[in-house]
Amino acid sequence: MDRSLVLARDVANTARAQAQSDFYRLFWMGEEDRQQENFEDLLSKYGPDAWTFTVEEDPELAMQWRGLASLPEGTLGAAVWNHYQSHGFTTPGEIGGANAALAHHDWLHVIGGYEVDLIGEVENAAFGAASSSMPGSILWFLGVMAMYEGRLFDSVVTGANPHQISMAGNPKRVVHAMNRGRQCKQDLLAIDYFSIADQPLESLQKEWGLIPELQPQ
Repeated sequence: MDRSLVLARDVANTARAQAQSDFYRLFWMGEEDRQQENFEDLLSKYGPDAWTFTVEEDPELAMQWRGLASLPEGTLGAAVWNHYQSHGFTTPGEIGGANAALAHHDWLHVIGGYEVDLIGEVENAAFGAASSSMPGSILWFLGVMAMYEGRLFDSVVTGANPHQISMAGNPKRVVHAMNRGRQCKQDLLAIDYFSIADQPLESLQKEWGLIPELQPQ
């Protein structure tokens, strides 16, 4: 069955817990999570938090992320590290920080220039999903729509009030983000960002053909 239909079936049956579980299992971050050899054990031991957070220390991942701090200003990696520091985020790989799958989407926040708030998360999902042919990419966008507009199920990461996307000005922002992703020459989900972390951010944005961000009215 199509991934989106699985989620729609659960929502239609008002099975909120099952809908949340299926969302995290079937969208692209869940695909990355399940590539870990011990992920099912983590999920059994720690519950839904295992989908998004570091629930057991991962020194190798933490070291990889801390290495971004030494990159020159203007590089993609330095911008992502600064993004983490400016928001007070715990380093991925440390307990309570993002796990590898969730941290993957933070690169897109920096590349696209999207804020870490509810509408910024929707913009980021629209941006990344529209660029990608990865399994579960479109479900990412549909899932955040269901969470932040209809409140049909909950986010593991943050609470949300419904009708966020339909607020004045927000539909235009989401459509613009989707158009930026569609016109991007790079599948933004199918890339190891650490392999290009030392490259200038602006050069990558230009190489990938990103259209300018939507400016506030």
